Amino acid sequence: MVQCCKVKEKLIKSKISHIELNVSDYVKSLRFYDLIFPSMGIKRINCNKTWTAYSDGQSKIVLCPTPENYKKDGFHRKKTGLNHLAFYAETKEDVDKFQQEVLTKNGIKILYEDQSKGDDEYYSIFFEDPDRMKIEYVYAPNYCDPNTWPSNIHDDFAP
Repeated sequence: MVQCCKVKEKLIKSKISHIELNVSDYVKSLRFYDLIFPSMGIKRINCNKTWTAYSDGQSKIVLCPTPENYKKDGFHRKKTGLNHLAFYAETKEDVDKFQQEVLTKNGIKILYEDQSKGDDEYYSIFFEDPDRMKIEYVYAPNYCDPNTWPSNIHDDFAP
């Protein structure tokens, strides 16, 4: 079991500061994220030619144009690196409303079952951004609780 770091007997706590994404078509990506983020409570706070920042008041998502010499390789979530981004919804109804009013209304393809799915513990919808980065909008009120799924699944690997 991984132990948390302590400094002078004080528990160190952290949360994500920001995630920076390089995007192949900067304008197309800005239009996409400007469309989906407001419904999630995430607002654009800065925009210039080299980066754009969005924030929910706790952390930031920063978009940057990919330099030309790196565009040829593209992105694929099955390669080493980021698989997907997941954003919390406050209710299951928020997930459904987001599906109807943002994704369906704007012709954004829904991945997997073409609809929100899950139960009272984990209810989500998946879709992709213009570079095919998978995004999840999820209602999971107890997701980080150590006594609730998936945190309570028995460990079966000890490297």
